[in-house]
Amino acid sequence: MPGLSLPLIDNIWRVRGAVPIDPGMSAAEAFARIDPLLRTPGTDMTEEGGVLTYAKHNPAAQDKLATFTRGRMWIEQAGAGAVLRFDLFSHALLLCFLAPLLFLGFAQLAVTINAWEASGTEASEKAEKKDEKKPPVAKKLHPVDEFLGAPAPEDPSKKKKDEKKKDEGRHSPTEGYVLAGIFAAIYLVGRWLEPFLVRRRLRAALAGPPPAA
Repeated sequence: MPGLSLPLIDNIWRVRGAVPIDPGMSAAEAFARIDPLLRTPGTDMTEEGGVLTYAKHNPAAQDKLATFTRGRMWIEQAGAGAVLRFDLFSHALLLCFLAPLLFLGFAQLAVTINAWEASGTEASEKAEKKDEKKPPVAKKLHPVDEFLGAPAPEDPSKKKKDEKKKDEGRHSPTEGYVLAGIFAAIYLVGRWLEPFLVRRRLRAALAGPPPAA
């Protein structure tokens, strides 16, 4: 929908910012200095109208901008100086944001299934109680068998209690909650750390020596 702005949602996976540059540095020189940072295997770059655009396809782990798979950079005047502005998109941050929701859904599904199975078990037990006239009684061992050390027969009532206990928590939601918490922590750390690293790397590249002709 044209004109629709959702900054809170957009900020989940996008990082915007600016890095100050030497006022006398041209856009061409600034782009030349950050070119080694961007020119990695699997990266396509275009420059048009003073805006540098890049897109990464399956970036390598050693790629310093691997987290941000596409973005734009341009030079903008800021008072008496100038800044390099960037607008970057991260699929990794988006996936880390969505993962907790997915695992919370799995956990809630496990809770729902457990509740449904428990209601079915309860109804089945009520039906069994109606049919039973007397509770099952454990058989006693013959004195001879007892003398020979034969094991006592199982108590039917105890067996049913053990089976019921075993059925409880058959579909545990704990794993879902744990994984949701892990990915939520990864997202929160990454959302703060990755923009910091981008600014530091761009600042170091712009402050470095000019590229050889």
